[in-house]
Amino acid sequence: MPPYQDNSSGINSDPNTTGEFKNTNRKKPLLITVGILAAVLLIVFAVYLSLFSGGQDKNTKAATDAARKATPNAEVSNLKVADGFAIATVSDPTAKGQAISGYSTVFKVNNDGSMTQLAKGSDFNPINLLELGIPLATQAKLSGRNLAQVQQDLTSSCGYNGGNSPGYYGFHASFKPDGWQIDATTFDGLEKALTSTISKKNAAAKEGEKIVCINAIREKSGYTTNMKTYTRTFALGLQFITGNGTATDHKFTFAIGPSTYRSYTLDGHKI
Repeated sequence: MPPYQDNSSGINSDPNTTGEFKNTNRKKPLLITVGILAAVLLIVFAVYLSLFSGGQDKNTKAATDAARKATPNAEVSNLKVADGFAIATVSDPTAKGQAISGYSTVFKVNNDGSMTQLAKGSDFNPINLLELGIPLATQAKLSGRNLAQVQQDLTSSCGYNGGNSPGYYGFHASFKPDGWQIDATTFDGLEKALTSTISKKNAAAKEGEKIVCINAIREKSGYTTNMKTYTRTFALGLQFITGNGTATDHKFTFAIGPSTYRSYTLDGHKI
């Protein structure tokens, strides 16, 4: 018997080898399909990333242009945009102190995609942002928190403790036109007058529609003096804020005269 056997067909008849040959052929279509799917996913991801980056770059440029109208060397970071508003950190590397690390800055997004700077500060609470016209739902999107958390921040910032009596915010500021302030005795009087009126309204209101905060607006303040009666009447713009974040504007006055004379009006009606 010869030491080897000639196989003139040229195909190895080893069953193991033949099995491997067949399995390899079956895997080819699967490998091609997986490769095509991976390529498609990669293209889709690249397109999405390109669009997302383009949108972010456009918004960052708009915010930077707006910020540089007030701060020539402004740099914008941590930008978040939602529902026509934006919040970002605006810093100035050429400045000193807080400006180097940056201020929290609020922008309004205009219809043409440009932005207008509304305010800047070390921080903004829900009352401050409502005063700028930003609803609680939008605040939640900008902060990355849920609506319930923002509502809780609102009541905490205003000192609302539940029930029908509202909390008060902003009454200890310096008001226009010359920085006049409300002393503790005067505040006690106007607080009692307003609480008495608002508590009655809250008693008949549904949960979420109760006025939980009364915010004093500095820009809508002023006073007049009657030189005949020596009575000075102070005016404040008030913002009534409900638990669900609805804000309405109101006019409030309190008059101080000789002796213990006090008078209060809300939207033109004596209270």
